[in-house]
Amino acid sequence: MPECVAESNRSFESGALREIKRRIKETGRITFAEFMDVALYWEDGGYYTSREERWAEKGDYITNLDISPVFPALVAGCIHRMWQAMGLPGRFHIVEVGAGRGWLSLGIYNTVKERYPDLFKALELRIVEKNRKLHGHSTERVRWYGDIEEIGTGIRGCIISNELFDSLPFHRVVMRDGLREIYVGLDDEGRLIDVEGGLSIFELSGYFQDMGISLGEGDTAEVGLEAVRLMRRFGSILESGFVVTFDYGLPARELYCAGRKGNLLCYFRHTMNDDPYRMVGMQDITTHVDFTSLARAGRMSGLEVGGFTLQRYFLTGLGALEELVEIECPDMGEVDSLRHNLGIKELIMPGGVGDVFKVLIQYKGVESGWLREVVVRDMKERL
Repeated sequence: MPECVAESNRSFESGALREIKRRIKETGRITFAEFMDVALYWEDGGYYTSREERWAEKGDYITNLDISPVFPALVAGCIHRMWQAMGLPGRFHIVEVGAGRGWLSLGIYNTVKERYPDLFKALELRIVEKNRKLHGHSTERVRWYGDIEEIGTGIRGCIISNELFDSLPFHRVVMRDGLREIYVGLDDEGRLIDVEGGLSIFELSGYFQDMGISLGEGDTAEVGLEAVRLMRRFGSILESGFVVTFDYGLPARELYCAGRKGNLLCYFRHTMNDDPYRMVGMQDITTHVDFTSLARAGRMSGLEVGGFTLQRYFLTGLGALEELVEIECPDMGEVDSLRHNLGIKELIMPGGVGDVFKVLIQYKGVESGWLREVVVRDMKERL
């Protein structure tokens, strides 16, 4: 382990790090998924449960919502089409899971109120965020929850997430004379280290076989079993409607191609590293999403794939270019007009977030033919 990492572990111990060490001392080792769950979500010192600013310039990374307020406006337009496809029901749910600040949900809500008054009359917003410190005020039409299990079933509308699945706890595995798991342990000086061992859960053994994928000797990979379980949960609570997932990742055959050494990444103050054991509780830990597994998990709970494409194609199909304004727009100053247009450009720019982020749309019990109008250049055959 690099000296700087060892020093960071000695000089600072968050509540999350203390809890991780306590568990390892008690059991000898823990799975990476358990380590990650504590590091990110532990009430005392977890990355996402603290009061620290995690987004935008003062945080650790930029989201679609930080780039442009047009993002939720475009998604609102898509949701309006979903409502129409469902026959204009008098009650329509929007459930955002992993909402963070709630900017996406509230941006959609305000746009619907302004542009789609008939839908607004039917709208009921459910915002799910583990960090209750971020919760806003609940009303009859806008309610905050700490866990998806609190919502119940019978959702008719749309379940949406933006950069949720990449942050869920995952297991790490390595092909070394068969598939083995990479656990988290402690060395003699009390520093966190990788420890290889047998598989902790039977689902890992069939994960790659079920998709016809073979890892090469020495290859490492991340396996998002929690992501699979959550997508199944989406399917079980959705009575009819759509599931829309914005995230970065790849289809399984591209994600787990031969020679890959995993996609684990950590973010701190807009810098990246691949050492999850430094600054535990202070840096984000993430990996690329396996969209094939999300699609398969959805099918197991009644969700069919309606489309899979790059974010730039999807937002363009929803009318992103129509949101551009004249530089001398009377409602904005010249600087604000330029900033507005540059934000849209960044959302759909080839080679940037418009290509990095993918959009997966699934549906259940509704008409989906209209999706061909907005999911231009559909890539679902790659799933």
